[in-house]
Amino acid sequence: MHIEEPTTHEPEAPLSVEDSQSFSESQPLQKGQKDLSQENLDPCQCSQAALQMALIANGLGLWDWNLITNKTYYDPRWKRILGYEVDEIDHDHKSFEQLVHPQDLPRIHQVLHDYLEGCTPVFEVEFRMLTKSGEWKWILACGKVFQWDEFGKPVRMAGTHKDISQDKAIATQQYQLFEQLQREIVQRQFTEDQIREKSQQLETTLEELKYTQKQLLQNQKMANLGQLVADMANEINNPVSFIYGNLHPASQYAEDLIRVIELYQHYYPTPTPVIALHLQRLDLGFVKTDFLKLLWSMRAGSERVKEIVFALRNFSTSDEGQMKKVDLHEGLDSVLRILQHRLKEQPERPRIEVIKNFGELPLIECYPGDLNQVFMNILTNAIDALEERIKHDYSFTPTLFIHTEVISNHLSLVNSNELWVNDKQLGKKHKVIIRISDNGKGILPHIQRQIFEPFFTTKPVGKGKGLGLSISREIIVEKHQGKLKCNSQLGQGTELVIEMNTTARHYAVIRKHASF
Repeated sequence: MHIEEPTTHEPEAPLSVEDSQSFSESQPLQKGQKDLSQENLDPCQCSQAALQMALIANGLGLWDWNLITNKTYYDPRWKRILGYEVDEIDHDHKSFEQLVHPQDLPRIHQVLHDYLEGCTPVFEVEFRMLTKSGEWKWILACGKVFQWDEFGKPVRMAGTHKDISQDKAIATQQYQLFEQLQREIVQRQFTEDQIREKSQQLETTLEELKYTQKQLLQNQKMANLGQLVADMANEINNPVSFIYGNLHPASQYAEDLIRVIELYQHYYPTPTPVIALHLQRLDLGFVKTDFLKLLWSMRAGSERVKEIVFALRNFSTSDEGQMKKVDLHEGLDSVLRILQHRLKEQPERPRIEVIKNFGELPLIECYPGDLNQVFMNILTNAIDALEERIKHDYSFTPTLFIHTEVISNHLSLVNSNELWVNDKQLGKKHKVIIRISDNGKGILPHIQRQIFEPFFTTKPVGKGKGLGLSISREIIVEKHQGKLKCNSQLGQGTELVIEMNTTARHYAVIRKHASF
C-alpha cells in the first residue's frame, strides 16, 4: 500500500498514546467463542491471522497514535516486551515518558520532528525503556503516518516496537573486537616488514569478514522472505482455487435457472399479479445479463490471482543446493508479475512499458532461485532509474527492454578482463545472453566502475545498501561461471548484460578445487 508523506506537522507534538483499537489483539479463546481456524475464516480474516502470526514470529508489538487527540493504543504484545501485563501500563503519554530513558527522549522527539517535516522517509529510532524487572531494554520503533486531514496535516500514524537488546549486545561485542583488532594492526605497523605484511593481511581479512557477514545476513533475509512468500502463496492458492473451480459450475447453474425462467415466460406469458409486481421491481432482463457478466468477471479476477500466486511460487523456488534445468523466460516473467505494482501507471508517473524480445533458449542448468534474485535486483534498479528521470522529465515514455538470445561459444558480447574458464566440463559450445536495459538518464563513467563493489550505492540512506549488484555479480560469475557487464551512456539509459553457458560445473565442485 502506498502511503503519501506528510506535508505539514505539529513540531512540538510529543510521542503519546492512543485508545484506538486499530489492531486486533491476540487473546486465548473464551468460553463460547468460535474457533477461527483457516476453514472458518474469510479471506480478510485469513490475512489478519497471517499478519498476527508474522508479527508474533518477528517479536513485534504494535502501536497506533492519534496525532490530534494525542492518544495512543499499545497492543498487549507491546507491553509484554517490557514484562508488563495488559492493565499495568496506561494508554497515556506520561506512562510512556516514565518508561523511556531520560537521555533518549530528546532524540525521539528530534527523529519524530524530522519525519513529520519530510526530512526522512520513515520514523525509525532506537531508545531504552524500563522493564518491570528494573532493567533497561533497547527498543527499535518504526512507524509511518497513514492518515491526513484535508489540509495535509498528519492525523494518525502507526508502527511497531521490537526488542533489540540482544542485537545491541552483539553489536557492542563485535565493535569491541573490531577496536581490538584495529589496535593490534596499529601496533604492528611499527614492527619489521614481515609483521607489517601480516597486519595488512589481517586488515584485509577483517574487511572480507565484514562483507561476508553482511552478505550472509542479506542471503538469510532473502531465504526467510522466499520461504514466507512460498507459504503465503500456498495459503492464498487454496481458497482461490476453490473459488475458481466452482465459478464454472455456478455459471452453468445460473444459465440453467435463467433458461427455466425464460421458458416460464414463454409458456406462461401472463403471470399472477404478485409475480408481475416482483418482476417489475426486479428488472429481470438486467439481472439475467449482469449476473452472468459478474460471474465471468469473478472468474477473470481469480485467474489473475492464480497467475500472481504462480509467479510468487516460481520466484521463491528453493534450490536446495542443487542445479536444475529451467526455462529462464519463466523466471523473468515471474519477476515481472511480482513487480507489476511498480510498472503500472501511478498518480505521479505514467506506466512503465516493458518490451520483451525473447529468443529460443534451451533449458539452462542453473540455480533458479539465485537467478531470479539477480533478475529482481537488476529490474528494481532499472525501475528506480526510470522513476528518477521522470522527476526531471515527465514527457518521456519510461521503457524497459529485455532481450535474450543464444550465441556461439567463441563469441562474447561482454568485454571483460576476467579469464574465461576453459574446461571440457563446460559441455555444449553455446552461451546465453540476457540483456536488461532502460531508457533512464544513464550512469556516469566513474560510477560505472564501482557499481559492482560491495556497499557502493548512489541511492539515499535507507533505500539501498549497495549489496544488490554485488551479490548479483557473485551469483553470475562465481556460482554460474558467467559474466555480468554494465553498459551506460548519459541521456540514453543503462544496460546490464548477463552471459552464461548453457551448461556449467556445479558450484560445490568449483569451490572444492578453488585456491581460496
